[in-house]
Formats: sequence, structure tokens, C-alpha cells
Amino acid sequence: MTPKRSWIAFFTGLTLLGSSAALQAREESLEITMPWDGQGTIYHIDTDKRLFMGAFEGIMYIKTDKGELDAAFADCPSVMHIDVKSKATSATGYCTITPSKGDAVFAEWSCKGEVGICKGIFEITGGTGQMEGITGSSEIKIRSVIGPLLLGMADGSTLRAASGLIVLPKLTYRVPDKKK
Repeated sequence: MTPKRSWIAFFTGLTLLGSSAALQAREESLEITMPWDGQGTIYHIDTDKRLFMGAFEGIMYIKTDKGELDAAFADCPSVMHIDVKSKATSATGYCTITPSKGDAVFAEWSCKGEVGICKGIFEITGGTGQMEGITGSSEIKIRSVIGPLLLGMADGSTLRAASGLIVLPKLTYRVPDKKK
């Protein structure tokens, strides 16, 4: 299934929820797991601090509260700080999820943790087309091999083969009713 087709099923459900005259806008929940691949550039910003600036992308595997499984594509630019001595990390980023031409969902996320795992919040900030007005949030857990790879890389190096896993255990969202 192509990423575009898989998002269509997810957004069809959201569209039915948002456009049905008989239904009021209500909250729904999803569980999302996203294996991802990324790349970016490493900078030494202090004696024991590293900065990663790059992006990751992947397919979001989506399980609805009814048990249905679907998939979607996401592209997420990000920045990660690593303290080499303490192995502490913090990261922030954005995601653009594009189900079809004219429709997109936008999100921001941030997390803190240690090399290899980061926990925080994922927040839907808006959408376009049929997803206009969408809001929502979830806890986010990011597992990554980027941190260990960055520790030994030289300033200005390009990391081309990073990978990891994102879990949104309960993404609760709301799409407002659309007036006809």
C-alpha cells in the first residue's frame, strides 16, 4: 500500500467524523508506531556538546480504537542536542503528514532523555483541506541510534543512515464539524 493511499483511509475516517451533519465533533484516539530513517549534519557546539540538524521520514502504522490498522507517511525536520559527558539529549521538531493533494496535518514535538531514547509530547497544530482545524496530542517516545553515532563523528560530518522508532501510544485528536 502506498503512503498516499494508506493516509486516505485514515483521513476518510476523520472526514466522516468531521463532515457528518448527524455527528458533533468529538475526540478520537489512535495508537501510532513509526519506524523512520533520517539524515543530517553534526556540529560540535561546545567541548562536550553536539548538535544534530536534519530530518527523518517514515510510514506511520496507525491502529484505531476499533482495532483497525492503516498506514500514513510523515516527514519531520528536527534538531537534537547531546551532552557527551552526561549522555543527556533533548530534541525538537515538526512533522508534516500529507494524505492527499490539498490535505495535510502539521505537528510539533519535543522530548528529553538519554542517548538512545527520548520522551516528550507530540502536538497536532493544524491542518489544511479536510483537516483544517484539527487539534490533538500524545505522549511521544523516540528510540534512535543517532545519539551513539554522533558521539564519535567530526564537526560538519553528514549522517546519512540513521534509523529509529517513534511511538505515539494514544494520539487523541479532534476535527471540527464542517458547515455545509
